[in-house]
Formats: sequence, structure tokens, C-alpha cells
Amino acid sequence: MDGGDPFGEPVADTPPAPLSMEPPQDDAAFSMPPAPVTQEPEVMAPVVDDFQAPDEVSPQQAFNSQWQQELASRKNAEETAKQTAITQASADLAKFTEERDATRESKMSKNRSEEQVKLEALEADLESTNPWERVVKLVDLQIDEGEVGRMRGILIQLKNEGIKSA
Repeated sequence: MDGGDPFGEPVADTPPAPLSMEPPQDDAAFSMPPAPVTQEPEVMAPVVDDFQAPDEVSPQQAFNSQWQQELASRKNAEETAKQTAITQASADLAKFTEERDATRESKMSKNRSEEQVKLEALEADLESTNPWERVVKLVDLQIDEGEVGRMRGILIQLKNEGIKSA
């Protein structure tokens, strides 16, 4: 054993063969598996219990049919309630729209009449000979706050005296 293999085998002086990057010659190792054949699934016959006669219904089947009937009745009740709610909502919406239009029309009529009265009063004030009467109508003289009393007295005096012609 002179620096060779620790297991006692002679070491070859030739280097190992380099690895090649070429694909292997056998394509069967890398080929795609064949596509599965699609067939329609076979309809299986219901499993018949050996201990039960074919005419009898199992408790599971009875429960399932009863549950399906209950679900159908719930769905029908839900659809009925939904249609009732939709009908009621459309009726309420129509009523609301009608009331809103009536209220709007009455307010418009009231505003027109108030505006007409105000315009007539304004025209009457313009025709008056004493302009201080119009000023007194525009100013609120009912408020009695400290320093305002003198001004109020002056306005009332001017209204009552009118314009003195010279």
C-alpha cells in the first residue's frame, strides 16, 4: 500500500471520462406518458343492501327525501316573501313619490303667493311719498338693546314727520 486505494485496489493513472451534456440516445426514458382515454363514467347501479329488501327505503334515503322536500318548501316560502316585499316596496315608492310631488306643488304654490304679496307691498312702498316709512318697515324696531333706543326713536320721528319741504 503505497498511497493507493485504502481498500487495497490499485489506482488507475487514467482520469475518469468527462461527463457529456448530450441527451441520452434512448428517447423512451424521457417520452410523455400516453394520454388517458376519456370515457364517460359508467353509471353505477344503486347499491342494494343484502339485509334489506329492494322495495324498502333506508333511513338515510328517507331522511334525504324529507330534507329535500323541506328545502323546496323553504325555497318556495322565501320566493313568496321576496315577491311580497318587492310588491310592497314598489307600492311604497309610488306612494312616497306621489306625496313628495304633492308637497312640492303645495310649497311652490305657497311661495308664489307669498312672492306676489311681497312684490305688491314693495310696489306700494315705492309709490309712497315718505321714504322713511319704507325704512321703518325694513328695520326691526321691536328689539330693545341698550344703545339702539336712540336710533329707533330717530327713525320713528322721521317716519311720522315725513320730509319737510323747504
